[in-house]
Amino acid sequence: MNGEKLTVGVLLSNSTILPMAKNFNTGLRQALTGLDVEIVPEFIGQGSKEQAEKAINKLFSFDNSDIITGIVSNKVGYELSEKFEKHKRPFIINNLGEHLPDPALYNDYTFLNSVHTWQQVWSMGNWGVKTLGKRGMLVSGIYDSGYSFPVMLQKGIQASAADSTVPFAIAPMRQYNGLADVASVIPHIIEFEPDFILATFCGEEASLFLSEYVKNGLHKKIPLLGLPFLLESFDARGETIEVYTTISSYREIAEEEIDRLCKIAADPFVQFGYETGLLIREAVEKSSGKTLQRALAEAAVNTERGKLEILPGETGNDSRVFLVKNTWSGNKDEISRQIIGELETIGISNQVVADINSQPSSGWVNPYLGI
Repeated sequence: MNGEKLTVGVLLSNSTILPMAKNFNTGLRQALTGLDVEIVPEFIGQGSKEQAEKAINKLFSFDNSDIITGIVSNKVGYELSEKFEKHKRPFIINNLGEHLPDPALYNDYTFLNSVHTWQQVWSMGNWGVKTLGKRGMLVSGIYDSGYSFPVMLQKGIQASAADSTVPFAIAPMRQYNGLADVASVIPHIIEFEPDFILATFCGEEASLFLSEYVKNGLHKKIPLLGLPFLLESFDARGETIEVYTTISSYREIAEEEIDRLCKIAADPFVQFGYETGLLIREAVEKSSGKTLQRALAEAAVNTERGKLEILPGETGNDSRVFLVKNTWSGNKDEISRQIIGELETIGISNQVVADINSQPSSGWVNPYLGI
């Protein structure tokens, strides 16, 4: 470390959906209160490799950061992990798990704190087939379709119904306002008549999709599954709808916790920042005779989600996925929630993961919601 003071570099991605940079920084500072630390934020736009690398070079060469953290995708983490091994400084990546991680592309100086969305999507697909029928369908905006959601939904469905195919409808971009033409997916849903839908819209596009879903009466015919970011306010036309979402945790979840934990799941970035701060604090406090990298690798930090799992080679192996039924009439502040149960899932050691990681994947590198 730089003398007695710890210097923490922070990579902050922009988002028009959630104030994730501000929220992450808030949580990080809360957890590091009282520690002799200098926090150096660097904004990296939508989180491209080029922007992140420029910021990291500055954090190393000018600020002499002892440790770097922030919000970047796994794809960018792969590209930059060698830089941290070269400088022998730890890198704590935080993201939603939009891309399936490949532990082989990381090294001992890289750590990953995530809610493993890839894993949650597999679990929803698997549950959907077992409970609702073999004909699942993905609907998405063009940006959201560039992550691991399509392949993980397909693998989850095929784990229970090997002969199933997974059709999808992608909403193209409009030319005039930066939003996808969400209504364009509705005719495809009506034509295919799936047993269930997984929708990965977020922000204003989520509101538009839910409005169209109700307007066309699909809420009375086709069960809807989604990520927590689908639960936006919308024009429900006086109707009540149900949407199934998931929560990732390292521990059991009680019914009385569900409202609080679902709100965290819908905006986990304060939690990410706080968890990262706790990891750094423990590493500093227990680093006597050890490097920060070794102290982080041995850290045992319990948080709202349970004991954190940050080694890339073990990511998702201990996490658990719980299904939640959300019932509401358009106002996201008035959602009634019920835990349906814990779902079957897969971790990073599953052969399915290795098979997917051996294949070409999307070049989309920004973190989910980083638009």
